[in-house]
Amino acid sequence: MHWTPLGVLPGLASAASALALAAVAVTRPRLLAAPGRALPLRRLRSGHVGDYVAWLLVGTTLLGALTLPGILGS
Repeated sequence: MHWTPLGVLPGLASAASALALAAVAVTRPRLLAAPGRALPLRRLRSGHVGDYVAWLLVGTTLLGALTLPGILGS
């Protein structure tokens, strides 16, 4: 199996983008900080395991509700 430039370039571009984003996040954290309007969303997460379970159930229920019409229509 051969490595082609067309196959290698996306991987290198992806790695370079990740390194650049990580460098910006470390050197200028305020640049990537969440805006003030995201504060209500941050308050919903307390870090307790029960919160993660609750949000997993909410997401699963929402995903199921969105796919139900497609399942019943078949």
